[in-house]
Amino acid sequence: MIYTTPLTSLLEEVDEEGNPVVDFSQIVENSAATVRRSLDGTKFIAKFYGEAPSFLEGLDQYTHEEMLTIVRGSDWTNNSEI
Repeated sequence: MIYTTPLTSLLEEVDEEGNPVVDFSQIVENSAATVRRSLDGTKFIAKFYGEAPSFLEGLDQYTHEEMLTIVRGSDWTNNSEI
């Protein structure tokens, strides 16, 4: 599985025909309501297999281990509550 952290504004974008840009059939998450967001709400985690879907192309990609390190950081976890 491959991980990336796009901006949450992507969840609201639509194409020329008014269809959502994020195609949840191409990622593991099934809706905007189920994605994990950063504490400040500016990024979310998208997981996928194989090639990045077109709406995620050009973003940094992470392994599971790298993503664990990221989400343990202060942008994703309130360490004062642990």
